[in-house]
Amino acid sequence: MSTNVLATLDLAPAILDRIRAVDPSLNVRALAAGTRASFGGRLPYPSELQATAPAAEIESALADADVLYSSWAGVLPDLDLPRLAPNLRWVQLLHAGAERVNASLIGDVAFTSAAGMSAGPIAEWVIGTMLMFAKGWPAVFLDQQAHTYRRYMPREVEGMTVGIVGLGTIGLEVARRARALGCRTLGMRRSFTTRSPHDAVDEAVPPSDLDYLLHESDVVLISAPATAETAQLIDARALREMKRDAVLINVARGSLIDETALVEALRAGTIAGAALDVFSVEPLPADSLLWDAPNLLMTPHVAAGTDRYYERATAIFCDNLARFLRGEPLINVVDTARGY
Repeated sequence: MSTNVLATLDLAPAILDRIRAVDPSLNVRALAAGTRASFGGRLPYPSELQATAPAAEIESALADADVLYSSWAGVLPDLDLPRLAPNLRWVQLLHAGAERVNASLIGDVAFTSAAGMSAGPIAEWVIGTMLMFAKGWPAVFLDQQAHTYRRYMPREVEGMTVGIVGLGTIGLEVARRARALGCRTLGMRRSFTTRSPHDAVDEAVPPSDLDYLLHESDVVLISAPATAETAQLIDARALREMKRDAVLINVARGSLIDETALVEALRAGTIAGAALDVFSVEPLPADSLLWDAPNLLMTPHVAAGTDRYYERATAIFCDNLARFLRGEPLINVVDTARGY
């Protein structure tokens, strides 16, 4: 008996062939056919995220779906899946975050994420922003645009302390690269209960010692999941605990930072700078105060996005698909109690 796999966006032929190769019994269908052509083969990420099928096309295709391969964004959260997809047994998400998934849907239907797939690319983005601020590149680029020749004092990255709030797969990859540059690393994870040595970082820090991590760090990285406990974690008080020459980096979710407080801290010189790849509202509204905040580097949620994004996501999906067909436990199962 065949298993019907439905992808809600126009995937490249090579990606579809990789899915079909998992088992000859699979019936794999991708929606939004031809949408990729509208991008002319350019920018496979994030442009392809716009290639998701419209609601009507998804609704008509769900009736036979046993497995859904999709981003949990756009129209999907608004669809009545139990009614439209009575045979659905498993949803594989294209992304790591699962905070938007309605907990009521998780029961007979398993949800798994692509957690961990972008740890390497995101870590490269983080290290890149660290180097940019340490070497003064954002400011010197503005000087170049203004035809201003102004000497300044770069900082050395070696010897800096990098505090990682959220020592998951991304945090671990950042720690590995930061240590290779000669940095001291502090790592926070909610399962840590005391400050102690750790094999992946120089010191493990429990959430109760957030102020200690903020006091000690030259770079503070936010890479924790978006949960009720982490909402607005970095607020005005937390920003005041940071060093005045420290930089804040967020690659988690915009909800973890009080953006108004961050703008005020940057204007007041409370911290030296910030780099954000995520925002509380995306796309970032035209009237957001973040646009004009000093010493702020922003990218449009692309830290995970490389030309290998779908290759990486599909590798996780194919591994899980083989497990699913064999009746084995899936990896990256979403736990709504944890929020990811």
